[in-house]
Amino acid sequence: MAGLKDIKKKITSISNTRKITRTMEMVAAAKSKQTIDRVEASTPYSSKLTELLESLTGGQNVDHFLVREREKVERSALLVVTANRGLCGGYNTNVANLAEKWIRAEQAEGREARVLMVGKKGISRFRFRKVGVDEKRTDIEDKPSFSQAAEIGESFIESFRKGEVDRVMVAVTRYHSAVVQKADLFQLLPIVPPETGDDAGDEATRQTTDFIFEPDPVRILEDLLPFSVKHTLYRLLLEAAAGEQIARRVAMKLATDNAGELTRFYTGKYNRERQASITQQIMEIVGGAEALD
Repeated sequence: MAGLKDIKKKITSISNTRKITRTMEMVAAAKSKQTIDRVEASTPYSSKLTELLESLTGGQNVDHFLVREREKVERSALLVVTANRGLCGGYNTNVANLAEKWIRAEQAEGREARVLMVGKKGISRFRFRKVGVDEKRTDIEDKPSFSQAAEIGESFIESFRKGEVDRVMVAVTRYHSAVVQKADLFQLLPIVPPETGDDAGDEATRQTTDFIFEPDPVRILEDLLPFSVKHTLYRLLLEAAAGEQIARRVAMKLATDNAGELTRFYTGKYNRERQASITQQIMEIVGGAEALD
């Protein structure tokens, strides 16, 4: 009977856990829908911003400090975007592993690597691994704001302007679709100029379209390039938030499914043990009755 009680406790415990993971799955599904909507809503704006930069640069080299490649990269900065919470599969681990690999590569090349970590999970991971972190932020949740991205972007722009860093990279989970998200490294500074398409139709359009800019393109770029950095960073934070919620939804679904399988397994085991116990009791009663006869 003690064995039956233990099995019943396990079934109750697993069933309760399944209710929790199922609820978390539903919450993550709702949040992932919201974050995906925000990413997709920002896509047309990002595309138009890229087109505007193409029109202003005209496919030529632009002499601006934000797009100017340094002759020698001696100091690099890395923004690592992780989550404040866990239970999201390999989301945090994948980004942290990618960041650590990049940091080791920079140090092997003799470059100084400055790290800005976003998210409690990344901070605790780097503390455990004894990887230095220069700045920490835990205020960016699943709904990052443009002001938060602008604050981080402005800090990087100033550091880049002053020559404190020669390159700024971002380790982040990129959103490709609702089923594909991948940890990746993205170069934030210097800005990589938009590539002009090789398509003949596109080329013809650029050659025949003559835009008039007021004020002149150089003055527009003075404001547009810093804004482009901040908007790009905002877009990356949105993609990271979407990736986190999707990963959590998938992880909780797997946990719910596994809990269901365990519940069925232990329920079957409980029924077999109970049936064996009842059979044993009947045999003992029959044996006792025969002994009396």
